[in-house]
Amino acid sequence: MTSLPVIIIGVNPFGLEVAHIFQKNDVVIYGFLDDDPKKKDTSIGEIPVLGTADDESYFKLIGKNCGVFVALENPTERKKMIELILEEREVKPVNAIHPSANVADVKSLAYGVFIGSGAQILPETKLGDHVIIGSGAIIETGAQIADFASIGAGSVIGKEAIIENNAYVGIHSTIVGSVKVGKSATVGAGSVVIENVAASKRVFGNPAKAL
Repeated sequence: MTSLPVIIIGVNPFGLEVAHIFQKNDVVIYGFLDDDPKKKDTSIGEIPVLGTADDESYFKLIGKNCGVFVALENPTERKKMIELILEEREVKPVNAIHPSANVADVKSLAYGVFIGSGAQILPETKLGDHVIIGSGAIIETGAQIADFASIGAGSVIGKEAIIENNAYVGIHSTIVGSVKVGKSATVGAGSVVIENVAASKRVFGNPAKAL
């Protein structure tokens, strides 16, 4: 968590969750940026919507004196915005970790990570950059969650399971220990995955089968 004030990019339900976490951690929120110009000069609670991410006067604040979290819900747009920030502002997004989350001594906790309320991150896990861990999710010992992967609320990622880059695990799913979910694969909500999922494949059910 950061001691700097932060800008949140994205006014949407995810952005509101991020704002709530920062407020719970007593982090000052400078404001929101959002691509919808109609939202400019409005406010979410007491947090102002400053303008769009194209507004240089606010975008240039991101850096040594102001942190940033990208809360865009579209994964492709989120990744593009993060790459833009890395290139133009030369700064990595901060983490948003709910104070009720239980985060053990992990092998790796990177940048731009979101961990929701009540999540359990057990020892020897690896979390890559810009990972999203939903509320109440459990990441068991030795599991690896790669960059830009998303784990839905209430899901369980078993011991030494591997969730590769950009993979999506829907809410209340279970990934059995040592199973690998490949790059950009999708696991439907409520699924139980007992065998490896190939890259870019979509699976659903109990046990999960390819769609």
